[in-house]
Amino acid sequence: MKHCSIALLWGQEPCDHHRLDHLSRHSSLLYSQVVKQQYRIDSFISLMCVVSTLLILEGCFSKPPTSGVHFPITIGSHTLLPAEQQRIIILGDPLLASVAEEWFRSHHYSSILMLPQISQASSDRQGMITVAAEQNAEFVIILEREELNDGALLKPHCGSLFNIHVKVRGLSVETRKTVLLSNAHYPQCIERSDTALQNLTCQALATAWGFRPSGQLEIPSHLACTVGQIPPKD
Repeated sequence: MKHCSIALLWGQEPCDHHRLDHLSRHSSLLYSQVVKQQYRIDSFISLMCVVSTLLILEGCFSKPPTSGVHFPITIGSHTLLPAEQQRIIILGDPLLASVAEEWFRSHHYSSILMLPQISQASSDRQGMITVAAEQNAEFVIILEREELNDGALLKPHCGSLFNIHVKVRGLSVETRKTVLLSNAHYPQCIERSDTALQNLTCQALATAWGFRPSGQLEIPSHLACTVGQIPPKD
């Protein structure tokens, strides 16, 4: 009423109370719609922030895709290793023994004796130590392989393939005890091949000598065959 009275004093058109009420309700409605729209925008932005955060966290913590290349798993250790000048007799599987001989010579072991004629007697420890003593050897290295049709880490049943383990054992003639042990195998079933046996032999020897730790590491087998090599002494 006060505003309408002022309008009459100044000669303006009188106020229309119904029109004022309509304008007031219209303004309130517009304000409510603006608030609701702003709320929807804020909610959408918050939701996108949450989704983006989850995607970033998933990228940080998700595991990388499994590679198609599987490296051998090894376990091994030693309490005593032969010196380069000491005589070593190598027994066991002929192919593995041949790989081991090359590995030893590349690591500057010069006095190596191969006895394939008693390769099947690897379970007779005392007999092997007796033979080694007769040959004036100080260490015996036995290499064996085990071929299974099951039990691989990545595949329980191998079908036409094999779960192959290469085992290395070292005996001291002086103490008549086992001084080194090692085992190498692939986590998956593999074909029987000279290359696979060579790779496992090098990995087992490198682990027994401490040139690589036990476990499954991304160490190519050709490096396991050469790791630890040093230039010969003058």
